[in-house]
Amino acid sequence: MNYAIVLAGGKGQRFGNEQISKQFIELTGVPMIVYSLKIAEKNKNIDEVCIVVAEKEEDKVRHWIREYGITKVKYFARPGKERQQSVFHGLQKIPAKGRDTVMIMTSVCPFVSQKTIDKHYEMIRLYDATITVVKATDAITFSNDGKRVNRTLQKRKLYLQQGPQVFRYGVLLMGHKIYMEDEEYCKMDVTEDSELVLNMGVECYMVMGDRFCIKVTYPEDLAIAESLHPLFLQQEEKYGGIAGGN
Repeated sequence: MNYAIVLAGGKGQRFGNEQISKQFIELTGVPMIVYSLKIAEKNKNIDEVCIVVAEKEEDKVRHWIREYGITKVKYFARPGKERQQSVFHGLQKIPAKGRDTVMIMTSVCPFVSQKTIDKHYEMIRLYDATITVVKATDAITFSNDGKRVNRTLQKRKLYLQQGPQVFRYGVLLMGHKIYMEDEEYCKMDVTEDSELVLNMGVECYMVMGDRFCIKVTYPEDLAIAESLHPLFLQQEEKYGGIAGGN
């Protein structure tokens, strides 16, 4: 079985809207989370979906599921304080076995292409962990304190990580358990599940994504997404059908 976990429990503090979380803000008239759900619904490889969402938000998400004809959502889990905890709660909720796969998706990346997802499922046949990346186009500066430059990393060997990520269920679950059971290790911030499997010594392979797959973090990102939407639909039509949007 191939499962997808859609993370929709964030408060979106950087977006600057305290009234509504950014994953529920409308993009071209559609709640942003619906894009991720329709993408998972469309893809032939994904069997069942779990949404990680706050209890107070579940009813409206269920309403959108019915309104937009989403059939693959079978499970709901509650978010944790940090992203890592939210993913772990989703892993606990799905009835997966060790060799099953789980795709980690965010509800604020509305333009994940079907082609990218298909490439993940081709790659996961050979490996236990895959992530989506694009080539870095600028040098990246590393700073320990946010004031002084410690190192400038040249772009030639650098990649920017996108969503989604796909893992063998047993591998990712073990990575989370090791992290939580190690008193020193769990003090470290973990923002991506790939960190957990890499720290286990599991090789993680890259799937090349595309630059339509932006993450809506700040208000200006929403404006960019609105502009990209028709171009994304054209891309999806060429690949074999529209996955998100109206």
